[in-house]
Parts: sequence; structure tokens; C-alpha cells
Amino acid sequence: MIYIADFSERTKGLKKGEGRREVEIHSEIPLTPDGAGPMDCLSLTNEEELNIDFNIFDDHQFKKEGKDKDDSHCECCFFLADADESSWISFVEIKDCKLKNILTFKEKVKAQIISTVDHFKKEGIIADNKRIYGIISFPRRTKTAFNDYIFRTHQEILEMKRKYGILFIPSNTIKVSLEKLDAL
Repeated sequence: MIYIADFSERTKGLKKGEGRREVEIHSEIPLTPDGAGPMDCLSLTNEEELNIDFNIFDDHQFKKEGKDKDDSHCECCFFLADADESSWISFVEIKDCKLKNILTFKEKVKAQIISTVDHFKKEGIIADNKRIYGIISFPRRTKTAFNDYIFRTHQEILEMKRKYGILFIPSNTIKVSLEKLDAL
């Protein structure tokens, strides 16, 4: 298993070097910043034991076109270490928010992934025909699915795929395989 944890919300009052944490990748479930228990994470099952690379994005990494202002973006991306043109790439947005706030962020999470993918395409990092996944995770929402909060219908997911070239998967557990990603 691979765990992606976003500690930003839980350590936002701290400074770097004084306990401030952001997005981290772990091979075991990390503890919450206060050490009280396991951190809520996005989990990746990797039964094929594929070699996966991650790129965690800095808060100031993406700029609005023609301006010196930060552009909204997602947390990170991951892809096969020995990827080729036919391989997939996945962009991840994690909202470690209280359950009541999921609806508040439903449009923002999609926009953050779309914006990041757009930057990658404009820079020629990924081709327009690349297989792209957009993983949306609300890790505190573990007992029930939150898909209906993000997308009203499966048709909406298909429309987003057609319009942006991104197959969105709202889930806290993803199965990684050589061919594709699936929600568990």
C-alpha cells in the first residue's frame, strides 16, 4: 500500500521547521500531527508492485498565464516510473476537511485538477491524447461514498472526460495497475 496524506489543514497554524507539514507519501499509514491516531489518507493498492513516481507540487509552483500570481492547482501527480506515451498519469486533489464542507469544495477540487492538467499540456509535458486520471479524495469521509457529492450522475463524469480529457475518480482508495486506475 501507498498512502498520500495532506497535513496542510491540520498544521496550518505552524511554520515550516516548527511542525508545518504538507502533502507526504508514505508506505505505512502515518500518525496524525498530534500523534493521537492514524492519519486519514488516500490509499493506493499496488498489487502488481509497479514502480511509481510522485511529484508533489509546491504552493507557488504554478503561475497564472502572463502574471506573477499563483494559479490554483492540485496536490500532486503520480505515474509509472518507466512510463511511455501509452501509460497513464494521475493528478490528485485531497481535501482533508470536515464532512460538512465537502459540498463547499466540490467545484474547487475539479477546477484544481483541470488547471494543473492544463499547465502540463501547455508546457508540452503531457500530450492531449494522454490517458489522464483526476483523483478526488476526501479522506475523512471513510464510511460512505462521496461520489454523489462531487458528480450528480455518471453522465457528468463522462462529459468532464470529453471536455477536459480527464477521467475523474472520486475515492479514498485506488487500485493501481499497469493498464488503468480503479476506485475500490
